Amino acid sequence: MSSSSTPVSATTTTSAITVPKATFMSDDPVASRTSYLSSTSSSLIACIIPIIAMMYLVVLSWAYQYAGKYPKALNKTTGVWLQKYAPVAYIFLVLSSLTEIAMSSWLVLQYNFNHNYPNIEMRTGARLLLFTSTWTSLTAGAYTLLFLHPAWSKHPVAYVGAQAIWVFVTWLFWVVGASIVNKSVSALVDEKVCGSVAYCAQIRGLFGKLPPTRYLRVPL
Repeated sequence: MSSSSTPVSATTTTSAITVPKATFMSDDPVASRTSYLSSTSSSLIACIIPIIAMMYLVVLSWAYQYAGKYPKALNKTTGVWLQKYAPVAYIFLVLSSLTEIAMSSWLVLQYNFNHNYPNIEMRTGARLLLFTSTWTSLTAGAYTLLFLHPAWSKHPVAYVGAQAIWVFVTWLFWVVGASIVNKSVSALVDEKVCGSVAYCAQIRGLFGKLPPTRYLRVPL
């Protein structure tokens, strides 16, 4: 009697389980810090400049009230004309210089954080315009008070000769700073061509010009 044994083949099924590979994207700490500093500086500038302007207007209002209580003796017609219109020129200089401080300081900080200035001349010009606008706002604000105050207006610094020297020095600062910026990015300022220059609208804003309606991507 022959016994036949049927081999039983055990089939082992293996199922391949695909485990998703977790990818961890590590943020660049330098880029994160630069972005944080850039946004923080923009917020600080947007807050500080209006506060300074409001403080100047408050002090100016006090000076006008004090000058009204204790008016200066004006003998000539030119003195009356200067007393009436000269403070308006100083107020315009202070407020426009504060606007220039906001734009130039923002540019200088962005250049320091991101190092994306088009050339060294542009960075130098932006720094010089920041210094010039700060100088103008401080000195013009001081001259506003010296001109309005009945006692301070007798100081030698408030004389016409001293003011003429101040006007010439301030004008020279503005001309040098503007010429450096204009020379470094002449196509952007004169021909309304941004090219590869970063912060095109802000640079044109330094000259009181609107950004071009269409950015032409051509090399400077």
